[in-house]
Order: sequence, then structure tokens, then C-alpha cells
Amino acid sequence: MYRISLVSYSNTLPFKEALYNSDFIRNSAVLQERNPAMCAADIFDGNADIALVPIGAFPLPEGFEVIGDFCLAAYTKVESVLLLSEKPKEQISKIILDYQSRSSVKYIRILAEKFWKLNFEYLPADDNFESQIGGNTAAVIIGDRALKLRNSFPYKYDIAAEWFAYTGKPAVFAVWVAKNNVDKSFIEEFNKVLQYGVNTRIETAQKYQHLYPGFDLHEYLTNCIDYKLDDLKKESMMKFIDLASEL
Repeated sequence: MYRISLVSYSNTLPFKEALYNSDFIRNSAVLQERNPAMCAADIFDGNADIALVPIGAFPLPEGFEVIGDFCLAAYTKVESVLLLSEKPKEQISKIILDYQSRSSVKYIRILAEKFWKLNFEYLPADDNFESQIGGNTAAVIIGDRALKLRNSFPYKYDIAAEWFAYTGKPAVFAVWVAKNNVDKSFIEEFNKVLQYGVNTRIETAQKYQHLYPGFDLHEYLTNCIDYKLDDLKKESMMKFIDLASEL
């Protein structure tokens, strides 16, 4: 049985709905839901064979490879990867970095140093770091917590929108990675399951909308999150990796 680690946030609902309801997956794999940073740790520490890995963990070590046609990405906005603040970015002095993230904390440093030309002090986050946002202290918040807090502060910087504004490319947050000894036929079938999930994400949004009062899940899964790993997103990944290496 293969072990598959996938991100537990709402942005993976199309993947989860397809994977959990697939007889093929049920008979050949075990699913493990994690936060993004833990997904990367799982596969690199030998606790998973396939994982949805944040690109902040790239470049990949030897023995691992990107697989399939799907990812977590966004163009002009993502809504769930945010810099939240009481003041405009020019008046921020400290940024708390979400401990569940690898990609987003690098995105914010790239934006700050390469594009905004601003210097911040970066602080590690604890479990209740959202309560520490105030004055000159902002925070990078990701996932479902970001969705809940996205309208709670005067200033909201959407990381995907900011990346697109400066690069003209979609922001890629995570891609599927496998150990290179995972059977190719399994990967092909796994990719087909993901394809089904993406194709039926409208139905998935309708099914789970009742769990998101006051939030348009259809809009989020169809117009905010982009799931297709195409050439433009691969180019964006390489730009991210190159810029991150200069930090």
C-alpha cells in the first residue's frame, strides 16, 4: 500500500473528494491529511511515497520527482495565502511567518526583497500567532485560517495577486511529488483520479457549500485555485526557485 500525504485545507477538496471515493485508491493506498509543511516532511523523511509538496521545499533531493498534471496554484488572487496587517506594507516592521507553510514564507521574502524593496524582521509563529497581529506587526497566514480572517484587518495582501503583478505568472504553491520507485502504472491511475476530481469540482463545491457560511466555495475552487500544472506554471516555479536561492 502506498502512503499518500495531501494538504488538509479546503483548496484540496476536489483532490480529496476524488481520492477518498476512488476504489483504486482505496485498494492500493492510504491517505494522510497534513498541513503543507508536514506533507514535505512526510515524503522526505520516508513517511509517505507520494505527497503534495510545497514548492518552498524545492529543489527536490535526489530520488524524488514531480508527477502528474496537477498542482495548487493561482493567478490574480488566491484568498487563502495572505499577508494581513493593521498598516500598509510600507509601515510594517515585523512579519510573523505561518509555521504550516514553506512556500508562502519564501514568497513574502521574495516579494519584499526583490519587488517591494522593503526590509522586514521575520518572526517564527506559535499556535495562536493570529492574535499577535497589530501595530507594525503583520503575519503571513495560509489555508482555512486565512479564509476566515481575510476580511478582519484593514490591509490584506494576496500573495498570488502580488506575484502575478510583478511577474505576469501564476503563483504555484504545491505540486505532487513521488519517490522515483513508485510504480509508473500507479502514478498514471493516480493522475486520472485527480483529473476526475478537478473535472467535478463544481459538484464538490455544491456538496460542501453548507460548511462555508458567508463564503463562496464555488468561486474559490473554480476561479481562485488553479489546479492544472501547465508550462506557464512550471516556468513560474523555476522563477520562484531561482529567486528563493538568492535570499
